[in-house]
Amino acid sequence: MMDPIILQYGKGQLCGFLADPNGVLDVVPADMVVNATLAAMAKHAAKPGLQVYQVGSSVANPLKFGELVGIMTEHFKSNPFADGKGNHVALKKMQLFRDAEEFSTHICSHVSNMLPNVGSNGSSRSKIMLEKRNKTYSKFVEQAEYLAKIYKPYTFYEGRFDISNTEGLFQELSEEEKKSFGFD
Repeated sequence: MMDPIILQYGKGQLCGFLADPNGVLDVVPADMVVNATLAAMAKHAAKPGLQVYQVGSSVANPLKFGELVGIMTEHFKSNPFADGKGNHVALKKMQLFRDAEEFSTHICSHVSNMLPNVGSNGSSRSKIMLEKRNKTYSKFVEQAEYLAKIYKPYTFYEGRFDISNTEGLFQELSEEEKKSFGFD
């Protein structure tokens, strides 16, 4: 469920993230989980015992966060979002940080540079613009730090899941079932 991070990056709102570049993202499409569950239910219906089936990609087809960043960068260069004025959003490659302090400093700097400068000449309009800019700044920084906090257990997770039972289950299916219940 990396969608919020990917979308914010594509819109130019997130230039970095807290993640181990060599860490592995376990990509688990929901339809594959459902299909494996249905196949396991059919196989074990009314039988005693417990059999564990895990669906994941971290062992069979690992995707490192550093590789994901490259894929995201290429995608949004080829298919850029448009800003409020209809211009393509220009993106630099997202930076990954292992340290929360470095990430926070980087985000604060990025957001500060991204927002328009507002001078304070003492006028009420100037004060309103400065207040609006500061609220926007705080919102962007808080959102980035919130995402980093909730994703940290996953972006630094080193566990891998044994999918051998699931692979065995798939091999036991008939060719027709494999086509109907693809979870390989």
